[in-house]
Amino acid sequence: MRFPSSVHSVITVLLLLFLTSPALAENLEPLGLQDAQLLPKNHAEFRIGLAYYDGLHNLFQEQDKNRRLAELPSLTLNLGLGERVECQLLYSYLHLREDNQDDKWDSGDLTIGLKVRLWQESLRIPALAVRLATKLPNADDKNDFGTDEADTFIDLLASRNFPLFSTYLNLGLAILGDPRANTSGQDDAFRYALGIRAPLMNNRLAGLLSIEGMEGDDSINSRSAMRAGLQLPLGDWLWDLGGSVGLTSKSEDWSLRSGLTIPFNLSANW
Repeated sequence: MRFPSSVHSVITVLLLLFLTSPALAENLEPLGLQDAQLLPKNHAEFRIGLAYYDGLHNLFQEQDKNRRLAELPSLTLNLGLGERVECQLLYSYLHLREDNQDDKWDSGDLTIGLKVRLWQESLRIPALAVRLATKLPNADDKNDFGTDEADTFIDLLASRNFPLFSTYLNLGLAILGDPRANTSGQDDAFRYALGIRAPLMNNRLAGLLSIEGMEGDDSINSRSAMRAGLQLPLGDWLWDLGGSVGLTSKSEDWSLRSGLTIPFNLSANW
């Protein structure tokens, strides 16, 4: 069956509008991926969750202490500050268990990030953004909750939407503060993450899958894991559940993550 040329024209225009119109930022929890799209101005999201990591080594940790770490809770706040800028705050309170040690509770690190749009998605080019983040030295090194050092992260983010799924790529540099004596004081590491998100069951669910990792000058900080998760919309809220399997010896053996994301609007005078 042949369609009149006017129908072809309408279909072409609709397709162009679909592919070139601004896309909203996707929540990619429970993965560690970042979307190159930003929250709209004066829009915000708050996520409260929990996580458990079995066998996850601390950064710069040489001895295997069978480290089991829980985030109770993990908190994330994303704020759309402008047309091209999004602010991110991440914090967790930690429970730590290691062989031959008593259970311990203490503060995790606070990470402050800014995501800046470089390019809106078009027919030929994916959405592009840069993310700048600093991890403050809140977590105690002596008790093995963290490194008690500041870390800096610079990542290039790319996102591409297709009719049936969306793809994401994060590439960047991590400048890790080294708490060990008689060292250069830092380890520069290459960070990467590649993932996909696809709607399921007529958009009643979404499935996510990624490979994420880090390769440093010092192999002690090399990490790699495969992560997978599901998202279930609950009205305007979003519940996520997922886990991971470590692919290198210093990564977690396995992990579980879950959380609830609540969107809200900021004041117009923000």
